[in-house]
Amino acid sequence: MATKLEELQAEIELLKAQLTVVTEEKTEAQRMAKAMADASPFLGSTAEEQATGKTLTMKVCLNPHIPDVKKHKYHEVEVPTYYYNIQLPAGAGVCLYTNGVEYYHGETYEFDQYSLADVKSRVARCWDHEKSIHGNDENAYRKPTNRHLTMKRG
Repeated sequence: MATKLEELQAEIELLKAQLTVVTEEKTEAQRMAKAMADASPFLGSTAEEQATGKTLTMKVCLNPHIPDVKKHKYHEVEVPTYYYNIQLPAGAGVCLYTNGVEYYHGETYEFDQYSLADVKSRVARCWDHEKSIHGNDENAYRKPTNRHLTMKRG
Protein backbone atom coordinates (compact mmCIF):
# COMPACT_ATOMS: atom_id res chain seq x y z
CA MET A 1 0.00 0.00 0.00
CA ALA A 2 2.87 2.36 0.79
CA THR A 3 4.39 1.84 -2.67
CA LYS A 4 1.08 2.66 -4.32
CA LEU A 5 0.89 5.89 -2.30
CA GLU A 6 4.47 6.78 -3.25
CA GLU A 7 3.72 6.11 -6.94
CA LEU A 8 0.67 8.36 -6.81
CA GLN A 9 2.61 11.12 -5.06
CA ALA A 10 5.38 10.86 -7.68
CA GLU A 11 2.76 11.07 -10.45
CA ILE A 12 1.24 14.15 -8.79
CA GLU A 13 4.66 15.83 -8.66
CA LEU A 14 5.24 14.99 -12.34
CA LEU A 15 1.84 16.43 -13.30
CA LYS A 16 2.52 19.59 -11.26
CA ALA A 17 5.82 20.07 -13.11
CA GLN A 18 4.11 19.61 -16.48
CA LEU A 19 1.38 22.07 -15.48
CA THR A 20 4.00 24.64 -14.49
CA VAL A 21 5.70 24.34 -17.88
CA VAL A 22 2.40 24.63 -19.79
CA THR A 23 1.32 27.63 -17.68
CA GLU A 24 4.64 29.41 -18.30
CA GLU A 25 4.34 28.77 -22.05
CA LYS A 26 0.75 30.09 -22.06
CA THR A 27 1.64 33.26 -20.14
CA GLU A 28 4.60 33.83 -22.49
CA ALA A 29 2.28 33.45 -25.50
CA GLN A 30 -0.16 35.92 -23.93
CA ARG A 31 2.70 38.38 -23.30
CA MET A 32 3.82 38.03 -26.92
CA ALA A 33 0.26 38.56 -28.23
CA LYS A 34 -0.12 41.73 -26.15
CA ALA A 35 3.27 43.01 -27.32
CA MET A 36 2.33 42.36 -30.94
CA ALA A 37 -0.99 44.15 -30.50
CA ASP A 38 0.81 47.09 -28.86
CA ALA A 39 3.37 47.31 -31.65
CA SER A 40 1.08 46.64 -34.63
CA PRO A 41 0.20 50.31 -35.34
CA PHE A 42 3.89 51.25 -35.35
CA LEU A 43 5.19 48.30 -37.34
CA GLY A 44 2.57 48.58 -40.06
CA SER A 45 1.07 45.22 -39.22
CA THR A 46 -2.18 44.33 -40.94
CA ALA A 47 -3.36 42.25 -37.98
CA GLU A 48 -5.72 44.38 -35.95
CA GLU A 49 -6.31 42.06 -33.04
CA GLN A 50 -4.31 39.30 -31.42
CA ALA A 51 -5.81 36.23 -29.79
CA THR A 52 -4.99 35.99 -26.09
CA GLY A 53 -5.51 32.27 -25.77
CA LYS A 54 -7.95 32.93 -22.92
CA THR A 55 -11.67 32.32 -22.86
CA LEU A 56 -14.50 33.97 -21.00
CA THR A 57 -17.73 32.30 -19.90
CA MET A 58 -20.81 34.27 -20.99
CA LYS A 59 -24.53 33.67 -20.87
CA VAL A 60 -26.10 33.87 -24.32
CA CYS A 61 -29.85 34.18 -24.86
CA LEU A 62 -31.20 31.35 -27.02
CA ASN A 63 -34.52 33.08 -27.83
CA PRO A 64 -33.98 36.88 -27.87
CA HIS A 65 -36.89 37.39 -30.27
CA ILE A 66 -39.45 36.68 -27.53
CA PRO A 67 -40.63 40.00 -26.04
CA ASP A 68 -41.30 38.61 -22.54
CA VAL A 69 -37.96 38.72 -20.74
CA LYS A 70 -39.10 36.17 -18.16
CA LYS A 71 -39.38 33.52 -20.90
CA HIS A 72 -35.82 33.97 -22.18
CA LYS A 73 -33.59 30.92 -22.02
CA TYR A 74 -29.85 31.28 -21.48
CA HIS A 75 -26.92 29.03 -22.19
CA GLU A 76 -23.33 29.45 -20.97
CA VAL A 77 -20.68 29.46 -23.70
CA GLU A 78 -16.91 29.88 -23.75
CA VAL A 79 -15.95 32.96 -25.77
CA PRO A 80 -12.35 33.70 -26.86
CA THR A 81 -10.74 37.02 -25.93
CA TYR A 82 -8.49 39.25 -28.02
CA TYR A 83 -6.05 42.11 -27.52
CA TYR A 84 -6.93 45.18 -29.59
CA ASN A 85 -5.05 48.46 -29.89
CA ILE A 86 -7.38 51.48 -30.10
CA GLN A 87 -6.28 53.84 -32.92
CA LEU A 88 -8.56 56.88 -33.20
CA PRO A 89 -8.35 59.80 -35.64
CA ALA A 90 -7.50 63.25 -34.30
CA GLY A 91 -11.09 64.50 -34.34
CA ALA A 92 -12.45 61.58 -32.32
CA GLY A 93 -11.02 62.71 -29.00
CA VAL A 94 -8.78 60.75 -26.71
CA CYS A 95 -10.99 57.79 -25.83
CA LEU A 96 -14.13 55.78 -26.45
CA TYR A 97 -16.67 55.40 -23.64
CA THR A 98 -18.48 52.11 -23.18
CA ASN A 99 -20.74 51.64 -20.16
CA GLY A 100 -18.74 54.23 -18.23
CA VAL A 101 -15.38 52.65 -19.08
CA GLU A 102 -12.85 54.74 -21.01
CA TYR A 103 -10.76 53.07 -23.72
CA TYR A 104 -7.91 55.43 -24.59
CA HIS A 105 -6.28 56.01 -27.97
CA GLY A 106 -3.00 54.14 -28.40
CA GLU A 107 -3.68 51.67 -25.58
CA THR A 108 -4.19 47.92 -25.91
CA TYR A 109 -7.17 46.30 -24.20
CA GLU A 110 -8.53 42.78 -23.87
CA PHE A 111 -12.01 42.26 -25.33
CA ASP A 112 -14.30 39.29 -25.83
CA GLN A 113 -15.36 38.71 -29.43
CA TYR A 114 -18.68 40.54 -29.05
CA SER A 115 -17.20 43.64 -27.40
CA LEU A 116 -14.37 43.58 -29.94
CA ALA A 117 -16.83 43.74 -32.83
CA ASP A 118 -18.55 46.73 -31.21
CA VAL A 119 -15.31 48.61 -30.50
CA LYS A 120 -13.90 47.94 -33.98
CA SER A 121 -17.13 49.17 -35.52
CA ARG A 122 -17.02 52.38 -33.48
CA VAL A 123 -13.37 53.00 -34.37
CA ALA A 124 -14.16 52.46 -38.07
CA ARG A 125 -17.09 54.89 -37.84
CA CYS A 126 -14.78 57.48 -36.25
CA TRP A 127 -12.38 57.12 -39.18
CA ASP A 128 -15.26 57.34 -41.70
CA HIS A 129 -16.51 60.49 -40.00
CA GLU A 130 -13.00 61.97 -40.11
CA LYS A 131 -12.78 61.21 -43.83
CA SER A 132 -16.18 62.78 -44.50
CA ILE A 133 -15.08 66.00 -42.81
CA HIS A 134 -11.48 66.34 -43.97
CA GLY A 135 -11.71 64.47 -47.22
CA ASN A 136 -10.39 61.17 -48.38
CA ASP A 137 -7.43 62.60 -50.30
CA GLU A 138 -4.21 61.29 -48.76
CA ASN A 139 -2.13 63.51 -51.07
CA ALA A 140 -3.87 66.78 -50.15
CA TYR A 141 -0.67 68.44 -48.89
CA ARG A 142 1.79 66.93 -51.34
CA LYS A 143 3.24 68.76 -54.28
CA PRO A 144 1.13 68.00 -57.37
CA THR A 145 2.72 65.92 -60.09
CA ASN A 146 2.26 66.35 -63.81
CA ARG A 147 0.51 63.12 -64.82
CA HIS A 148 -0.32 62.96 -68.49
CA LEU A 149 -0.45 59.96 -70.71
CA THR A 150 1.42 60.76 -73.92
CA MET A 151 1.69 58.56 -76.92
CA LYS A 152 3.75 59.01 -80.04
CA ARG A 153 1.90 59.26 -83.25
CA GLY A 154 3.58 57.70 -86.07
